[in-house]
Amino acid sequence: MTDGRTAAAHTVLTMDTTITAAVAAHDGLPSEWQAVLSLCPAPEGRAVAEIAARMGMRLTPMTLVLGELADRGLIHHRPPLEGAATTNVHLLMRIRDNLARI
Repeated sequence: MTDGRTAAAHTVLTMDTTITAAVAAHDGLPSEWQAVLSLCPAPEGRAVAEIAARMGMRLTPMTLVLGELADRGLIHHRPPLEGAATTNVHLLMRIRDNLARI
């Protein structure tokens, strides 16, 4: 999936960055990229760590792939939530429930 790349892409992502597909998956992309895009539908998207888990990949190679997709404009990324937003009990319960489903 990383095509032998070991250098980081221009876009730096952390494990809790939220990824959203900027384009629908299409036939011109590698199948792995299509799979990643299908996991990140707008508007919700998924965290980098969750995408890696669902794809069965380690976090570092997944951040390389996602960085490449971001550099090509195929995904959008948002930084992690601020501290005040993470104290929302309902949000934390949704995160817990989604992690339990994995």
